[in-house]
This record gives sequence, structure tokens and C-alpha cells, in this order.
Amino acid sequence: MRKLLVGIVTLFILVLAFMPLSAHASIYQDYIIADDEAPQLFRTTANLRLRSGPGTNTNHITTISRGVAVRVLDTRDGEWFSVEVQGQRGYMYASFLERVQESEAGTDAPLVSDANVERLHWDTARNVITRNSAFTVVDVRTGISWQMASFSHGRHADSETLTADDTAAMRRAFGGRWCWQPRPIHIHVNGRVLAASINGMPHAGSTISGNNMNGHVCIHFYGSRTHNGNRSHERDHQNAVNEAFRATP
Repeated sequence: MRKLLVGIVTLFILVLAFMPLSAHASIYQDYIIADDEAPQLFRTTANLRLRSGPGTNTNHITTISRGVAVRVLDTRDGEWFSVEVQGQRGYMYASFLERVQESEAGTDAPLVSDANVERLHWDTARNVITRNSAFTVVDVRTGISWQMASFSHGRHADSETLTADDTAAMRRAFGGRWCWQPRPIHIHVNGRVLAASINGMPHAGSTISGNNMNGHVCIHFYGSRTHNGNRSHERDHQNAVNEAFRATP
């Protein structure tokens, strides 16, 4: 009986010892990084302080701007992540870090430009522009703007102008003729500015009538693909996305 009681007490102490770790870890269970795994890519969702240790009472090393890619080295604390960013190591508060795709940016590459234009990977952008909801498109090279909506989010955003006036404005941006050559654009949606690329050749199906567009056009974001796997056309779109990212909205 005595051995049984000792065993129960020992088990209870062990459970109590590990409860804080489990409570923190459960929140970020999907992000737990094993010792033998490579660092994971996150990004800052606000201007965030890099600290020397896991807590607000530790030294402030520097402040990292919103939208900067961060290599997360260890998540086991749950509340504070061990990170590497811009050649420095330290700790950041986990609530202001979000997981991104590895292809979305290289180490320390900005995901938000100095002009506050966001270069979102298509995996993220497809959830920012809501299907069948209007957004504003601004042609980077001419400043001409018009309204559009997307109805399909496959390898890119299949999109249509809302009205005949919008179609006329888009056609003016393409020099008064339809063509496949991509152009850099800014998409304004919910107070954000996204870098993107658009072709100017209406084709295939559509969902909006009366807009003088016979079909739809394709809007590409960072990392999006064409339906037919045309690598040359994909490179043209990605070049246009990067041009939009560097441009002032």
C-alpha cells in the first residue's frame, strides 16, 4: 500500500511539473519545432521588439518592422519564440508572429515594402481577396483604376470587371487593345495594398453580364501559377508582381 501511495504522489508531482509547458504548447501545437528540424518561417504582424530573453523585463535589442520574415528557432516556450532576424538572435512575442510559406520570402526578405505595399504569396492572398466581392485595381504604370471581383481561386484569381465603364478603363490601361502581356497592378482591399499582375485578354467563362468583357482575365500574385504551366508567362507575371511591389501606391 505504501509503495502504491508513493507511486501516486510521484505521478501527481510529475503532472504538476509539466502542466505549464503543456498549457503553453497546446496553443502552438502545430508550430512545435523539434531539435533536429530546420527553422520555420514566420513574419511580424506589427512593429515588434526583439529581446535578449523570453520576457518584457529583458533587454530590448532592436525593433523589427511589420511584415518582415523571421526564422523561428524554438517555439517550446509557447509565449515567446526564439528567433533569428536580420542577422541577430533573440526572442519575440509569439502573438505577433504568423506562419508563412517558405516560398513567400527568403531569409529576412520584406513582405511589406517601404511604400506599404504587401507582396503576399498566393496561398495567403487568396484569403484576403474574397470571392465575388469588389476590390479596386490600380494600374501601376498609368495610375488608371477600375473595379473588379474574382470568382475562382484556383492557381490564380479569375476576375472580371464590374461594369462597362470599368472594362473601358482597364482597356485604356492596356493601350486601348486587349493583350496577354501582364501589367503590374495594386489591389486595394480592406485598407490594404497588394502587389499583383494582370493580363489583358478576356477569355473563357464569366459570371457578370453587361460589363462588355467577353470572358474573364487572370490576376496573379507572388507564387501563383498558370493553368497550362506556361513557365515563360508565369515569369512575366512574377516580374510584374515584383514591379508592383517596388512601386508607390
